[in-house]
Amino acid sequence: METRGLRILIAFGLALLTLLPMTGSAQSDARVASRWFRVSWAPSADDAQPVLDGAPSRIRGNVLNDSPYRVTNVRLEIEGLSTDNRSVGRTFAWVVGDIAPGGTTYFAVEPIPGSVTYRATVVSWDLVSLTQAP
Repeated sequence: METRGLRILIAFGLALLTLLPMTGSAQSDARVASRWFRVSWAPSADDAQPVLDGAPSRIRGNVLNDSPYRVTNVRLEIEGLSTDNRSVGRTFAWVVGDIAPGGTTYFAVEPIPGSVTYRATVVSWDLVSLTQAP
């Protein structure tokens, strides 16, 4: 009976070790991020913050979770681009709340001075649930 208990304990420990990397942060995995997330954005003229000199008062967007997992702590890198597609600055933003499989959430950031367009990418996230959606 003691040998069986030891084998069960070892098997449980090995199973836990294989799951630990999956439950941690999946930071900086661009290949996974490009498959799991879609980011869209648009300039927004908020009534409370008027457009000044033709520039939007804020950049708003959505993140779609195409993965089979619930995620949280999704962080974006938003790069401002000039008319000749050169980087003029970067900022980071957190999206709001958890994102269920197939779900979306939003983000909003201040515009980057000198930018005429933006490139937004997911740079990190944490898995909440390892079970796949039905």
